[in-house]
Amino acid sequence: MAATPAWPVLQTGSSGKNVSALQCLLTFQGYSLTIDGSFGSGTQTAVINFQRSKSLSPDGVAGPNTLSALIVTVRNGTNNYAARAAQYLLSKFESITVDGAFGSSSTSVTVTFQQKMGISSDGVVGPTTWQYLFGYDAYPVTPPSGTVYASVCAGSSTLSTAQRAANAGYVYNYLRGQGFTKQAACGVLGNMQQESGINPGIWQVLNNTGSGYGLVQWTPATVFLNRAVDTGVISAANATTINALTNSDPKKLMDAELACLIWCCTTRGDFFAPTAGGSMDHTGYRMTFTQFKASTLDAGTLAKVFHDHYERSADGTSGLNTRATYATNWYNSL
Repeated sequence: MAATPAWPVLQTGSSGKNVSALQCLLTFQGYSLTIDGSFGSGTQTAVINFQRSKSLSPDGVAGPNTLSALIVTVRNGTNNYAARAAQYLLSKFESITVDGAFGSSSTSVTVTFQQKMGISSDGVVGPTTWQYLFGYDAYPVTPPSGTVYASVCAGSSTLSTAQRAANAGYVYNYLRGQGFTKQAACGVLGNMQQESGINPGIWQVLNNTGSGYGLVQWTPATVFLNRAVDTGVISAANATTINALTNSDPKKLMDAELACLIWCCTTRGDFFAPTAGGSMDHTGYRMTFTQFKASTLDAGTLAKVFHDHYERSADGTSGLNTRATYATNWYNSL
């Protein structure tokens, strides 16, 4: 069974099929909206009005409580905007006609989705299925096989060139399985090499949970450590526990960090466009995380885009160009 996902948090600036589904559910509730997949002022107003009708905090943000209140059961024979919402979400995973008519074909697609997620496969879109549909953007990847290396260290990677290359291949296969283009996956790798030497066990300051940690140097380290505790990867958010995992099961650590990165860029909302003309605006590109994953810009440019939208380091131009060079090298070698 796939891990139960968190509900997304949809708000002004969000876009994509989750937003289209939200707009359909609001339309089903009687609000007049253009279903365009873009969370603008009209959608925000509808969310606020719906929240007030359900005695929810009227903040205009569609999070777990609001989405849970919006969903209704959709089954074979349903023909309305709620069915259209379910179809929009199903289309993230399977080929389906989005027309609001939930017939035998839509039911079959739902069963396929439920089976692949490992949840009850009755073809009915109920609360659990809604949460999985909203919470995932693609089927969870089966972790790739292969040896993974990690070492506890401070300040720099202690991995050999061969070990770093093995880790790069593992990360690359994982990201490709999550729907990343080759260019986007290598753009991330270029940043990871600059941040950590692609060593999931690296600490910026040894055994200091307040400093950077891991593949992308989460700062503070508790961003990853708390997420690892929440998902059962480690028993307590402290350096002793995570260092023990580094030595005993580096593959588990690598999988946890990659899953955390995806979570940070989607549910947590850490991937966002830089301010135009600001210190992190090195490329002029503005992308959602979904657009970044699908981009076919060259790997070097996407390394800079990932930096500006997520890493936002103090490396300066030289460090940024190094990230781009690393990304290009991985693109050419993988």
